[in-house]
Amino acid sequence: MGAMGQMPNLQVGTFVLNAELLVYLLAGVAGVLAVRFQQRANPEREKIISVAWDAVFIWIVLWKGSLLLFDSASVIDHPMSLLFFSGGVRGVFLASAVAIGYMGFRYSRMLGTARQTAAAVATMASSWVTAVYLAAVLLSDSAGGYSYVILGLFASLLIFLLSPSPKVAAQALSVLLVITMIASTLLHPGDGKSIKQDQLAPDFQLTDLNGNAVNLSDFRGQTVLMNFWATWCQVCKAEMPHVEKLYQNYKDQGVVVLSVNVTSQERNTQQVHSYVKKHDLGFPVVLDEAGQAANQYKVTAYPTTYLIDKSGVVRERYLGAISYESMKKIVGDVNPIHK
Repeated sequence: MGAMGQMPNLQVGTFVLNAELLVYLLAGVAGVLAVRFQQRANPEREKIISVAWDAVFIWIVLWKGSLLLFDSASVIDHPMSLLFFSGGVRGVFLASAVAIGYMGFRYSRMLGTARQTAAAVATMASSWVTAVYLAAVLLSDSAGGYSYVILGLFASLLIFLLSPSPKVAAQALSVLLVITMIASTLLHPGDGKSIKQDQLAPDFQLTDLNGNAVNLSDFRGQTVLMNFWATWCQVCKAEMPHVEKLYQNYKDQGVVVLSVNVTSQERNTQQVHSYVKKHDLGFPVVLDEAGQAANQYKVTAYPTTYLIDKSGVVRERYLGAISYESMKKIVGDVNPIHK
């Protein structure tokens, strides 16, 4: 999982919380607190902190709103997309550039010197990045080594900016890294409560909307994006246009979209037929009438998406809505495509 990309959501019961938005908000708060501490002796501290809060607000609005810039058609056709999606990595960089520029402009007038301005902006930015990558390490059981490297670099910069002593800074950094590694181990014990990455995907047989039998193993040799959903799930409905877009763009690229409706959670199968027809969905939809596949894959919240490679091995698992850009990226990592 890339901290600047799609971050794994959090499941609370049958609900899926948008961890990405929560993490970015908390990272913004961490940045404001860091600036507050750094400017503790400045008589204009409250004004300086106010600018930091403004920057957080600007960042969140631009990050979410950038979807309109990068995928305007999706937003125009489905306005609810703005509630569940953002501009992705491009949105992160756009929002960061504008927020940093805003802070630099305001602080240059308030703090007087370029050095003080740079220190305040660097404190805000390094605190934000440190918080985001700390969350990436703690929330993901597949955080790459680069996440630890970036965390260490920006945590070092932050501690250097806030600490009066290099010795104290080094000690604080060591403690932070040790606590992070311990917490990461405790949070990801590998208890087997869900299908894990690099595990062979359990096979199943379900029927499609025409009553034909469909086995997951039928798609061996192709990359499969398997999406569990229900018609009453509002997040699933917001995600559907993105799933359809991926299907239409990559159906001839060795990529299969297999939509598993958890029919055991529906009132009747007619609701599923009506929904698929109304929205003119082109990808195959199978009916999990007994909840067999959902139980096999430990699905308890919707939507839940699995990416399965050509060998039938699970490569990714994602809770909650996932955007077209994020789908394209994870599919491309497994099955290089040219779109």
